Amino acid sequence: MKLSRPVLAHEELIARDGMVVAQHPLGARIGVEVLQKGGNAVDAAITTAFAMGVLQPLMNGIGGVGNMVLHFADDDPKTVYYGTKAPALAKADMYVLEPGQSEIWGGGLDLARSYAWPKVKDRANDRGHSSIGVPGAVAGLALALEKFGTIDLKDAVQPAIRLAEDGFPVGHHFTLALVADRATFLEFPGTAPIYYPDGYPIPVGGKFVQTDHARTLRLIAKHGTAGFYKGEVAERLSEDCAKNGGTLRAADLAAYKAQILAPLRGRYRNVDILGMPHLTAGTTVMEALHILDHFDLAKIGWGKPESLHLIAEAIRMAAADRFTYMGDREDAPLATLIGKDYAATRAAMISRRKVAAPEPGDPWAVSGCKRPDGFPGPARAGKDDGTTHITVIDSKRNAVALTQTNVGYSGVVTPGVGVMMNNAMSWFCQVPGTINSIRGNAFGLNNMTPMILLSRGRLKAALGASGGRRIWSAIIQAVVNHVEHGMSLQDALQAPRLHTETDDLMLDGRFGQGTKSALEKKGHTITVATPHYDRGPYSEPNGIAVAGRDLKSAVYPVAKPTYAAGYPGGEDAAGDSLAPRPDLHP
Repeated sequence: MKLSRPVLAHEELIARDGMVVAQHPLGARIGVEVLQKGGNAVDAAITTAFAMGVLQPLMNGIGGVGNMVLHFADDDPKTVYYGTKAPALAKADMYVLEPGQSEIWGGGLDLARSYAWPKVKDRANDRGHSSIGVPGAVAGLALALEKFGTIDLKDAVQPAIRLAEDGFPVGHHFTLALVADRATFLEFPGTAPIYYPDGYPIPVGGKFVQTDHARTLRLIAKHGTAGFYKGEVAERLSEDCAKNGGTLRAADLAAYKAQILAPLRGRYRNVDILGMPHLTAGTTVMEALHILDHFDLAKIGWGKPESLHLIAEAIRMAAADRFTYMGDREDAPLATLIGKDYAATRAAMISRRKVAAPEPGDPWAVSGCKRPDGFPGPARAGKDDGTTHITVIDSKRNAVALTQTNVGYSGVVTPGVGVMMNNAMSWFCQVPGTINSIRGNAFGLNNMTPMILLSRGRLKAALGASGGRRIWSAIIQAVVNHVEHGMSLQDALQAPRLHTETDDLMLDGRFGQGTKSALEKKGHTITVATPHYDRGPYSEPNGIAVAGRDLKSAVYPVAKPTYAAGYPGGEDAAGDSLAPRPDLHP
């Protein structure tokens, strides 16, 4: 007997003068309107990002954090890092672990997987005031706009203010999220009236109004970053956390600074890669691609068991190095991990015939340095349920790949502020003595990896993804599909894929039983997970590719309502993406 399999696809939009891809149709439209009025890619990305915080407040917003990679047609590329910091009062042992998890190694750590997430009593690092890290979104978005944009901050927040004040109809994805986590939304007095008015979740098609959120945005429009990090908003957030067991204080907010950093630079085949530095997944993706550069995947063929095996092994090695060596320490060997010499040593450890143990490599042996005395032990994998990604390219081929997140969301909305706060303390390892353990004022390791591809110095594509730790595997496979196998970026993103970290392998059922059996013979333990339009077991990437004079959208057509909007700028370009769409429901 045969059973049909889903064919998941999204329209490839073609435009010429500018394009925005966002995980809400209103967000994409808002961004393109900025481009049409003469704004550049940064203007459009920042305006869209503020709007997305209103449209998807559970996944991202001004209570969260993010990263962006920027490519300029006439200047050096840059990145803006606005990841979360632990508040100054945070400590390595601030959470109580569930029984049997008090030690990092050995019998005292009752974990099913080598880098699993430790369970914290009462989910204190994942829900409530004690899970809140210092939010960086306002600082990061404002800094990018000030340095690289052409419009004022007050103008960039206006669409978000209108959406928050006037409201907008919600879709099924939002309502299902409310129903699935009902207890959390009803637990906090500042949250329940907004998300459960009259005690019921906002239904599909119901209007979602965020009056206090709009007021906070107006303070940002009037006072700049001081409207959020100082004054009334900062004091309200600080007092709320102090009364309810959180560590965030007004001094943490006042001290926060976003950073402009040079991008990571790598190369896969004949394509140059610009990625996020610092404690992101940029290093992990770059390392895996450099490992895969040692294998001729094109010759093997797309989707073949041997090709999938090699991809899985490269991801597993990069993940082991990520959890072992990446943390907020000056002696963390991040530069070595993305080096070609190190990748060669890791590629040599891969067997084409069978699964290898995902042991970390030795970056100090490659760099010729001595391992630092007292270097901490491996960390555990942090949780990440939220996140959104925005991609923008303008008429001059300036490009922005921007990923931002609430991590999962804490559930906390401080009365009078109206903003859903992050639960970014869950990004840290909750066990003391690790490379990513909690430390006051330290940055936590995050999973975001916006990325830009260049061919012969010219913009080829910009992309990124939402979806927690599954972001890395999605971007790795998207780049391999696009660069190695010559797929359009749309086909590259919507193609079936796998996900793994350091142990079991999750395989898209569209690969078929024969592929599953062949991988099992190589030693992989496999769980089959097939996506559907309303259910996404994998992450949700999106991007824009440059093809001659055209811009071409790329959207993963699963779970989140992602759309591309573009404006043509010529009679021979594609149809107007901003024309009314009767089937377009947010």
